[in-house]
Amino acid sequence: MSSRIGAYVLQHRYRVDPNSRERLLGLLSAIREYALDLGVAQFEVWQDDADPWLVTEIHGYDSWSHFQRLSAKHLPSSMENVYADLERLIEGGVAAIETKTWTPMPVV
Repeated sequence: MSSRIGAYVLQHRYRVDPNSRERLLGLLSAIREYALDLGVAQFEVWQDDADPWLVTEIHGYDSWSHFQRLSAKHLPSSMENVYADLERLIEGGVAAIETKTWTPMPVV
């Protein structure tokens, strides 16, 4: 079973000060471009309406094995810098990111 997002979904949630929104969007744009070039099925970013500090990234993959293959690839140094800048924006850094994985359920 597959959804429009993908057959395996990775969700990252974290907090970023809304005053850093422009910088965040620039970094997420670079991450999105890299992820799509790498071959993710979908990349979306959401902001919580009730809590503008809360950001959710959704990464869709064709399968769990697709996720495994892409995550095993070496991160280029230019992207290491982007992720380091993102870590500085995230309240509490990388340790504060909540990550969940999802698989679609068939509804018949």
